[in-house]
Amino acid sequence: MGSVLVALNGAEVWAYVVETDDGLRVRFDLDDWQWMDLGQGQRVPVRLPGKGDVWLFITNVTELPPIVWVMMARRIRAAG
Repeated sequence: MGSVLVALNGAEVWAYVVETDDGLRVRFDLDDWQWMDLGQGQRVPVRLPGKGDVWLFITNVTELPPIVWVMMARRIRAAG
């Protein structure tokens, strides 16, 4: 998909988006990510250009300053 304007939990930021079978892998600027104040385990509405809102879980956050990679999935596995 590439670099697009992403609406995430009501905030719009530019991000590099890769669509996966289960959701999204997104690269944010670390400052944007910290400003949105989101974290692993949260379920948030995500809107990509030309598409409607989809609720995704934040399943993994990897900070590699000055960027952060965030994995988002439609479902998460239960422990056990």
